[in-house]
Amino acid sequence: MRFLPVSCVLLTTTTILAGCLTVESKEYHITLKADLSGEATIKFINILSEADDTLDISGDDFQQLTEFYVQGTQLEKENPGFRNVKKRLYEENGALVGEVSFTFDSLSAVRFFRYDHESPYMYFVGNPLSSEQYVESNGTFGTEWMPVVFWPKDTKEFYIKTNVVSEVAHKKSLLPNFKEWQVAQGRQKKQ
Repeated sequence: MRFLPVSCVLLTTTTILAGCLTVESKEYHITLKADLSGEATIKFINILSEADDTLDISGDDFQQLTEFYVQGTQLEKENPGFRNVKKRLYEENGALVGEVSFTFDSLSAVRFFRYDHESPYMYFVGNPLSSEQYVESNGTFGTEWMPVVFWPKDTKEFYIKTNVVSEVAHKKSLLPNFKEWQVAQGRQKKQ
């Protein structure tokens, strides 16, 4: 599943810098209805700014996060099957967490597969374009050479946790930026 701040963006200041939003881990919670529509919540745990050098671009990365994803519609554009999207940022255990809740009309919106009504539900964790690695789920994980999670055909509640792996050396928490943003938002409401 490709969601919120794990995609890299180009940031523009006086020069173009390679900046990237990433997270430490993700948790997916999905509930299916009988018609295979449903509801989902994705938690992005410990949102970080990454840079190829020691220059601090966390302010620019946080601005991208809030403008394009939290307050904007970039998430919806990247995932057209999401409906009734709700987004929020909050602090949890000393880290910045993003949470996205939405409804969907089909399994394909949440990248699940099921061959037919007698088959198990399946989710492929090993997408080569993704830096996510399987941690745990309430399903059965295939193997490292077949990174698919399987659930029995009558399952209605799904859970998957992944870690996001990055080889970028310079990472900075966006929690301080979030706290400053909260203060600024509070001042704007008072005016």
